[in-house]
Amino acid sequence: MSWFEVVPVALVAVGWLWLPGLPVSYLLGLRGIAAFAFAPVVSIAVVATTAVAAGMAGLDWSVPLALVAASAVTAVAALLAFLLRRKGFLAAAPDPRRLTLVAAAGLVPAIALAALAVVHAVGPPDSLSQVFDTPFHYNALAYIRDAHDASSLTISSLGDPEQAPAFYPAAWHDIASLVMMSTGVSIPVAANVVCAVITVLVWPASCLLLVRQLFGRNVAALAVAGVLSIAFPGFPWDFFGWGVLWPNLLGMSIAPVLFALVLTVTGWVKDDTIGRGRAWLLLVIGAGAAGLAHPNVLFSVIALAVFPAGAALFLRAGRLYREDRGRRAAIECVVFVVVLIGGWLGSITSPALANARDWDFWKSFETPANAVGEVLFNATNQREALWLLSVVVIVGACTARRFPAMRWVLAAHLVSAFLYVVSAALVRPDTRLLIGYWYNDSHRLAAMLPITAVPLAVAGVVFLAGKLAPLVRHERATVPVLAVGLTIALAVVTAGFYPTDREARVAVTYRQPEDQKLVNNRMRAFYDRIAEKIPKDAVVIGNPFDGSVMLWALADRRVLYPHFLSAKSKEEEYLGRHLSDAADNPRVCAAIRRYHVEYVLLGKSDPAIAATTPFEGIARVGHADGFELVDHSGPTRLYRITACD
Repeated sequence: MSWFEVVPVALVAVGWLWLPGLPVSYLLGLRGIAAFAFAPVVSIAVVATTAVAAGMAGLDWSVPLALVAASAVTAVAALLAFLLRRKGFLAAAPDPRRLTLVAAAGLVPAIALAALAVVHAVGPPDSLSQVFDTPFHYNALAYIRDAHDASSLTISSLGDPEQAPAFYPAAWHDIASLVMMSTGVSIPVAANVVCAVITVLVWPASCLLLVRQLFGRNVAALAVAGVLSIAFPGFPWDFFGWGVLWPNLLGMSIAPVLFALVLTVTGWVKDDTIGRGRAWLLLVIGAGAAGLAHPNVLFSVIALAVFPAGAALFLRAGRLYREDRGRRAAIECVVFVVVLIGGWLGSITSPALANARDWDFWKSFETPANAVGEVLFNATNQREALWLLSVVVIVGACTARRFPAMRWVLAAHLVSAFLYVVSAALVRPDTRLLIGYWYNDSHRLAAMLPITAVPLAVAGVVFLAGKLAPLVRHERATVPVLAVGLTIALAVVTAGFYPTDREARVAVTYRQPEDQKLVNNRMRAFYDRIAEKIPKDAVVIGNPFDGSVMLWALADRRVLYPHFLSAKSKEEEYLGRHLSDAADNPRVCAAIRRYHVEYVLLGKSDPAIAATTPFEGIARVGHADGFELVDHSGPTRLYRITACD
């Protein structure tokens, strides 16, 4: 396939990310930049909440159901807007059309550069991302397709009746499944297109709203914000390929919108296009969307919000004290501190976060000094320094006092920097109390930095353009024109804002050598071939580490072990260890019948993989009685289990 062939699929993805939310945004009084940027937040909330409600009500997840739910939400929003407007709330305060057009024009080069980077990094649109977490995400889409259940309350078990359902944020899977069901494309195509749209469009739009709230109706800032938003590899590019963290990719793409709402409700935004009262309502919607996309996003926004919220409360306390209401001021400050510290200690020590807090896979890999340098030069996780872009960010940080809210953006940037340094250089049992919300993972914390780095870079460009304006004696050399010119010069000197680094962070999971892939091209063709030889209702057993785990997503034939570390019952583990003994072991046959296993798939031939616990019995079936060879391609083989007939 080519990317030109999937342009209609990309338009469908844009539709699912914008159309459910755009009418609601307008009904709530948002216009222009604010309406466009907030629409995906509403869409995520509507789609993911509908999936949960459908699961609880026993309704099949489908395109018509999602459309009906979106229509119902729009009707409710219309009624709410009508009632609130009668009381004087939700009055629209649109920006001038010229300002919106300038911002839209600034998005065009951002979309072009980002789309080009995605095409180069991913390769064909049906390419497979082959890294640790992709089998779960691919198979979650296969589960939704087969079970018609997309609820965040049940998706974690992938339909395994032996496992108790648990919460897993499924907003990304919900949207990708709607794209898949709307267009009929394969799971890899749907996944890649949704990630591309998030990277190319949702994130820049989100950054655009944050810049609009911080800089007001500053034409220069809005003209360059879009293209600067795609220049930082730490996000969204790293999340496209690292992990992979596709649910986080969706959630963090709307984090700038949530941060803009926080700055609005705390009173730091002066030239406001949202409205402080409306921002409270939008923040509730945004929190729901973020929680269903990935709770990491909520923790990130809370961390960014500590200083602006605390400073706003401090100013309020001073005003109350001057009004002879010192007791109330003291009570509010004490409540804030107690809630902040109590919420932190209560949440990070709770059993609900034990898995994230105690995740000890990630170790310190850097010295504190080097980690600080990586933050300064946007070279997190030992990447190459982005010298010119980083200089612009530093200039913006030095001029933060020129815009009142920017000082709190700088404070939030320092919070993110501190957390990243801890995760890169100081991972210890005590510091996990700070970074455990993010699985102690430096990549997740590095993704917070671009949220604040983008407006700092915008501030730097605007400041430099302002200094150049008096020196360039030409009537057309206005600050907006010079800001655009500086951004173009920066793009030219860096060959398009360091595309090599951006693309490398994505390509790492797509462009491996054939012998290093979990499923190489030969195996993929074999999976397509054997799908016709396996009954639709049969379950296939295989060692997930040899590539058999991808059969469900690629050939629509269910596998017993849908992820590398999926939870297993005692009988499921026993079956993996002793499968080759089926001809002589009644317990094995009992487990085979219990789980409806009829076929065995052997993927890559590797002695180390074959010995992986608890799957060591699977690799031995080729030399055991009771297994009939159905087809093979090199070392990849499909057997039918005859021992239990």
